[in-house]
Amino acid sequence: MINSKRKEVYIPIEIKPREFISQLLLGAELAKIGFRVYLGTKKAIDELVENKNNKQGVYLYKGGGGTINKFKKLSKLVESIAVLDQEISPNVIDSGVIIKNRFVKGCLKYVSRLYYVGPEARKKAIEVLEDIDPSLIKDYGWPRVDVWKEDFHHIWNDQIKDIKTRFPQPFILFSSDFGCNTEKLLSERCLALEKRGRKKTAQDIIWFKEIYSNNYKKFIEFTDFLPLLDADKDIPTIIIRPHPSEDHSSWKEKVKNLSKIHVVYEGDVSPWILASEWVLHRGCTSAIEAAISRKKFAMLSNFSVKYINSLASIISPKISDIDSLKIWINQKNEFKPDDTNICNSLKNYINFSNKKAAEKIAKDLLTLSGEEVLASDLSNKKHNNQKFKKLLLKFKNKIFKKRDFVPKLPKKNKLQDGIKLFECKYFLKLMYQNNFYSISEPKKDLIKIEL
Repeated sequence: MINSKRKEVYIPIEIKPREFISQLLLGAELAKIGFRVYLGTKKAIDELVENKNNKQGVYLYKGGGGTINKFKKLSKLVESIAVLDQEISPNVIDSGVIIKNRFVKGCLKYVSRLYYVGPEARKKAIEVLEDIDPSLIKDYGWPRVDVWKEDFHHIWNDQIKDIKTRFPQPFILFSSDFGCNTEKLLSERCLALEKRGRKKTAQDIIWFKEIYSNNYKKFIEFTDFLPLLDADKDIPTIIIRPHPSEDHSSWKEKVKNLSKIHVVYEGDVSPWILASEWVLHRGCTSAIEAAISRKKFAMLSNFSVKYINSLASIISPKISDIDSLKIWINQKNEFKPDDTNICNSLKNYINFSNKKAAEKIAKDLLTLSGEEVLASDLSNKKHNNQKFKKLLLKFKNKIFKKRDFVPKLPKKNKLQDGIKLFECKYFLKLMYQNNFYSISEPKKDLIKIEL
């Protein structure tokens, strides 16, 4: 019965185009086994959790980056904190340094479960993380990978049709992951390394700074290469999809005088991969999605950072210049995802099984969620107090010029148009046609899902 007592889970979304569909899938699986699910922006979810009238439920955090005070505060508001890390991609082979620096020292003692995409990430996490029992670290896979599989391709049919109407000729999708694509972003990210998050060793800081600097250098080289591609009649239309962490206006400035190269950042990347004829990358996770989706893909090796070891670079054909690009475009797609070597490589970094990752994670969360409660709601009194405290903190920070050292990018980079009720209803109906979910919108950017 809707609005009866249920176990609850709270799922904040930081980057909508990366997380929304897979977290909605996870929410659907949670609702199937009796949970009441709240899905929304970090701001909306945190506001709900801070103001609800019980201390039950699971807060499913997106990964590291939070302060110890954030974790300590959350631990007093919910039964458990679990982490489904969205940053530790199956693409990253040497993930130890990144995993180690995801959490400020002391945070993990408040975490009841860590979920990783595959066995190698779990192994590295056990090696480098402190303050957490290895038995609490799981490698159930990623709900994002669930959605990449052919079983879920149909949910994108309308988007694919729209994309092909806009771009009727076969096109190349270039999925960018330069990250630092302006001098300002480069400077801000290098400063944030030292000022934010876990205290890093001098060696780690040097390692990250070299990556950022080389990525910016490669961005400049790549944008200098684009006019040559644009002028070549044998090169088809190219769609550049910027990364959420990049300055999209910089991209648009670089291509404004080019006729067949376009910068488009809309919705999830999946329908763009499926609508494209070819996928180009520098060694990013989109290559793995393309592989699982059985699309033709290749790596622009001259524009990648040479010393970063990635799964994408292992499984991808390499393109070094315009001539090799033309040859690859005209070749048949020879990639065979069932090839033994490729399968073994993927299975080392992604947990594939007969059950969806979303289903396995949902069942595990059932053990962490505490007691059943009536639907959480915002208490106006507490809500108003919290708003006043946050405004006061912002005012103090402004007066004393206290910086958070976070690069300032448009909100739409991460959240696009927000978490919308109609989108949740639309995609849930496509994912589970025989289930009749009760979906409501308690407030802006906050969705409640029950079954």
